Amino acid sequence: MIDLRSDTVTLPTQGMRKAMARAKVGDSRRGEDPTVRALEEHSAALFGKEAGLFVPSGTMGNLCAVAAWTRPGDVIVASSASHIAGREAPAVSHMASVAILGIDAPGGIFSAQEVAEAVLATPSRTESKVRLVTVENTHNAGGGTVFPLAELKRIRSVCAKHSLPLHIDGSRIFNASVASGAAPASYGKVADSLMFCLSKGLGAPVGSVLVGSGKFLAEARSVGLRVGGGMRQAGIVAAGGLHALKHHVERLAEDHENARALALGLSEVPRVEIVNGPVETNIVLFRWHHPALDMLSFRDALAGGGVQVDDRSFPFFRAVTHLGIGKKEIARAMRAFREIFGRG
Repeated sequence: MIDLRSDTVTLPTQGMRKAMARAKVGDSRRGEDPTVRALEEHSAALFGKEAGLFVPSGTMGNLCAVAAWTRPGDVIVASSASHIAGREAPAVSHMASVAILGIDAPGGIFSAQEVAEAVLATPSRTESKVRLVTVENTHNAGGGTVFPLAELKRIRSVCAKHSLPLHIDGSRIFNASVASGAAPASYGKVADSLMFCLSKGLGAPVGSVLVGSGKFLAEARSVGLRVGGGMRQAGIVAAGGLHALKHHVERLAEDHENARALALGLSEVPRVEIVNGPVETNIVLFRWHHPALDMLSFRDALAGGGVQVDDRSFPFFRAVTHLGIGKKEIARAMRAFREIFGRG
């Protein structure tokens, strides 16, 4: 099966499995797991930060960041289509007790001016004020769009003017780095905190890392423990993440190339529209106009051709390339797409 539903479906490589099998472990909750410590230190160094925190998921990493930077009743700024404002909103709102002020921006890329306007949007007569600005890079719902580093620097200036921390939800930050040519440390320099996922394009089986100052991480770690983030011999999975950081970053360019090839092929199919062209990273958003099949029939037909895509918004689709997808898989997927989209 050619699985294009997400880059979370990747499987550990043989080299990663060997690294995990050889990992030295200890009680991570007590700070005694040497592999977890090595992952956290390596991650922090990549982004020029003092410390790192290994957590089970990106959602938990963002929650720890938001709760560490804010207090109940505060307001955070985010793209209205971001993961934090969407799927993570219930957790952030309930557990951190903050409100989300969304900026409606094309592709999830907003400007420093829009941030400045959002900061001043809360009425002075209320006690609720903006206390944190968040940015998603790359932006998932926008189709893997890369947030320009120059604009991030301008947003950073706005945040500094208002004494606000800037947090980057960098689930796919290494895709952004490879696509833009900006080093991870460049993103770390503009952000007060940053979270990235190991289990997406990097191909590790589980986990994310939150990086920032030592003081911030101490508070974030406390939040993580309160919501059940304490792990034990987590070095086994941390070793997979460490291997990914050392061996799977540069190859993300292959995923981007394959995504562009897929988008090009789909653009040549009648009644198929590429929504996020030109494709920047590893996500292709496309729409099928006047579908001849309903969603279940389409899903069955595509599966019969050995392909899966994210079809939750049928006839709007998302296809994501990853380390399990090569040129041969793209060619096979295109044959299946041509057959199905050519029906009716």
